[in-house]
Amino acid sequence: MSPGQHGKRMFHQALNIERSPSIFLIGIAVLLTACGNVITPAPTPLFPSEMTPTESSDRPMYRPTGTPVPLPPPDTATPTITATPVVHIVQQGDTLQAIAFDYGVGVDVLQRANGIENPQLLQVGQQLVIPLREESEESMPGLLPTPTPQPVQVQNAAFYKTPVGSLWGLGEVANTTNITLTNVQVKVTLFDAAGDPVTEDDIFAAADLVPPGASSPFGLLFTTAPDWASYQMTVVRADGAGGLADAYVPMSVIEVDGGPAESQFRVNGIMKHVGTATAKSVDIIVTTYNAQGAVTGFRQETVSFEEGLTPGATSAFTVFLTAHEESPDDFSVIALGRVSGT
Repeated sequence: MSPGQHGKRMFHQALNIERSPSIFLIGIAVLLTACGNVITPAPTPLFPSEMTPTESSDRPMYRPTGTPVPLPPPDTATPTITATPVVHIVQQGDTLQAIAFDYGVGVDVLQRANGIENPQLLQVGQQLVIPLREESEESMPGLLPTPTPQPVQVQNAAFYKTPVGSLWGLGEVANTTNITLTNVQVKVTLFDAAGDPVTEDDIFAAADLVPPGASSPFGLLFTTAPDWASYQMTVVRADGAGGLADAYVPMSVIEVDGGPAESQFRVNGIMKHVGTATAKSVDIIVTTYNAQGAVTGFRQETVSFEEGLTPGATSAFTVFLTAHEESPDDFSVIALGRVSGT
């Protein structure tokens, strides 16, 4: 059985989504760059948990009274000059990861500085204080505890070097638990030929929710590609969604087709509301794969509905994306409705 066939069956069982014979659909919520060359890690992994595309599993925040007592004049104080804080106003489509990247700060530092418990639920117009780069985690009061990650599997990983010298690390996280997960965070570490780490960073999966048996793509950009020989991808956070799942409504994706469109790859389809609450917007995530099942790119778009998408209603969509290889051999589509409009 090929990786694509296994991924189709997993997504169908998780989300009960109809399938087209020529594609597959996986469950649950972007990101692509110009084409580049796939960098294959050393054939002999340096660490047991390392993966290569061919080793991946099946796809699978007094009022005073009376006369006051006179006080002696205070000493002349010398004011302390403090930097004016940088404040970012959240715009439609902003993500915490993108904001952190734009200002050159860590996602976790930005999250803690603003008391954000769920980085996937930013609100349009929300003000985020951007901490100074030299501020360390020790200087941040009220650090949010990181829960013990749920068992989540990283699969279909691959690396792509861009023409400007940066490096993309792409892959998927597969929910192997029996509960719906959120805040799935992956740490990617690159090692040199001697097995010493040369750089590492972390990123959240694209989908806000990942149901049992479903998966979501992720992508991490190293702006300067170091000399490296092997890598390790580790899930460092994955929370149970709990009541957060009530903010989303299930969507089915039907009548999907995809193919080349000049220099891009086009995916058409119809989303169908199969839940009970009106959806104000729907996140659509398209992931592409090569013949070996490795992720070659993904794109996330949000479709908003002024009057809302009611239960049983349908809406057509089209997504254009650019993969890291000439033409994808396979692709998948995720549709996740939101009860609120952001």
